[in-house]
Amino acid sequence: MRRSVIFAGVLAVGSIVWIISGQIGGHKNLTNTNDFRATKQNSIELVSVRVRELHSRTEQNAVIVNGQTEESRRIIIRAETAGLIKTVSEKEGRIVKAGEIIARQDIGDRNSRLIEKTALVRQREIEFEAAKKLAKKGFRSDAKLAEAHALVSSALAQAKTIRLDLARTTIKTPFQGILENRYVENGNFVKIGDNIAKVVDLDPILAVGFVSERHIESLEVGQLGTVTLVNGQIADGKLRFISAVADRETRTFRVELEIPNSDYKIRSGLTGKLKLPLNPVSVHVISPSVLTLADSGKIGVRIVDDGDIVRFMTIKIISDTTDGIWVIGLRDGQRLITVGHEYVKAGQKVRPVLEQTKNGA
Repeated sequence: MRRSVIFAGVLAVGSIVWIISGQIGGHKNLTNTNDFRATKQNSIELVSVRVRELHSRTEQNAVIVNGQTEESRRIIIRAETAGLIKTVSEKEGRIVKAGEIIARQDIGDRNSRLIEKTALVRQREIEFEAAKKLAKKGFRSDAKLAEAHALVSSALAQAKTIRLDLARTTIKTPFQGILENRYVENGNFVKIGDNIAKVVDLDPILAVGFVSERHIESLEVGQLGTVTLVNGQIADGKLRFISAVADRETRTFRVELEIPNSDYKIRSGLTGKLKLPLNPVSVHVISPSVLTLADSGKIGVRIVDDGDIVRFMTIKIISDTTDGIWVIGLRDGQRLITVGHEYVKAGQKVRPVLEQTKNGA
């Protein structure tokens, strides 16, 4: 009986110890589990991105556009009176001076009609003088005097018309240039308005291009520019014209570079590239591959700030060159994400890995 009691007591004590040890062990296991979870959470690595420290450089920016040469002036000389072509310049493509005669028309009876009208003028003037004398003596009314004066004016006008018509039979060039085309031959009969010849002015010559609306505000009339033609010719000039109205289809603006061409070596219609330098600008040169779009649609790049937080920076593209794109809107010392920018977003903390570079990205 006593042994049973002792055994029961030992068993009870053992059970209590086992229960207590289980609770303690369970609490310890629970603590270990929480520690494991915390360690696992802390062990989640931040996304690594490669970054470069930005350094600006000063560049001589320029607008480069396709274009072609054009004559600064052109004119189709037309007949101002009807008649037969008596003589015409035979050699096309030659230089003609301002006021040079390139064709003559047969004057017909114009000289005889001029003599007739000149005589009529003299007659009317004599009649008017006589009318004035009679009017002073009271033998001629003011109305008759006015009529005599009107007849003089009419005769003078008729004589002037004949003189002008006679002068128009001699066809001259209005400015120095190249006689590009001749449209008549000796013996042709021409009416008023018929084409006689085409003259073009190649000094100065124009290099014409079309500039996008993004760059047009950076240009000024009078600034220097260069054109490189398809045949290898290179010429310098000044910007003489910037259109105030964009082309409705291309949204570009016509610009004209005026180039001296006294030797006429530059021909009209040659294609080439216009280079219009702009003021020096401080830019950062980056790779196009780092560009990204914000939700708003603005173009920019992602950087990492001092707290290793990703930030989106809006930029403006100035030029696209072989060594990268020139942009403004960034600051020296900022860390530009060059690899991994597509996997992170603004506000996210990352682990930046710095790479070495001379300038830009």
